[in-house]
Amino acid sequence: MRLAAAPITPLTLVDRVHQRIWGWINSGKLEAGDWLRIQELGRTLKVSDTPIREALIRLQQSGLVETIPHVGTRVKRFSRQEIEEVFDLREALECYALQRTNANLSAATLRRLRRQFTAAEAALRKGTVRLAVAADMELHAEIVRAAGNARITTLLENLRDQIQIFAGFGNRTPDGPRRFLKIHLQIIDLLLKGDIVAATQLMSEHMRLAKQQAIRGYFGSGEVQGATEGGTD
Repeated sequence: MRLAAAPITPLTLVDRVHQRIWGWINSGKLEAGDWLRIQELGRTLKVSDTPIREALIRLQQSGLVETIPHVGTRVKRFSRQEIEEVFDLREALECYALQRTNANLSAATLRRLRRQFTAAEAALRKGTVRLAVAADMELHAEIVRAAGNARITTLLENLRDQIQIFAGFGNRTPDGPRRFLKIHLQIIDLLLKGDIVAATQLMSEHMRLAKQQAIRGYFGSGEVQGATEGGTD
């Protein structure tokens, strides 16, 4: 057997600090508008100022925090339009990718993904969302890889942090994780049957539902109505 893979590189201190702050934003422990004070974060994480600064620069580059000159850095407050634009772009790109997976998305890969979602379903019953999130990311990544379009891959990679954070907003809703898991299983089953057309249609519906759930999770139910208009026909 010949295996080819990129070498595994250890996480740097900046990587670990970035992951920790990213996780706090994703979980809602750090909310929109919260100030990220370097010395306070350094005391909490028991690191010097330098890795905190570098981690904040990364977060700013990915659009998750914003720096106000002469004031400081805070968690970015997203508008509804920004959330809608990311999901609309995902819908266009991933549905296009799905239509071009052809034989590159093998039955073996789909069955492996199905097992992941089955395990995630059992974990959800116990109140654990982590496996469902990991399976979600893996399915979408496999679809994009199978399409073999480097530009789509690059576009989605550039949006990765916002995609994951916005998906996390949807998982804050009580019914979000279970609804998404069920849809993902249905998409896999359609792909196993070779029904690309139906799978693409369901992916489109999934993205529109995910957009609604993200807006609901971030702003509250009062903001959802506008996002649903024209979204499910």
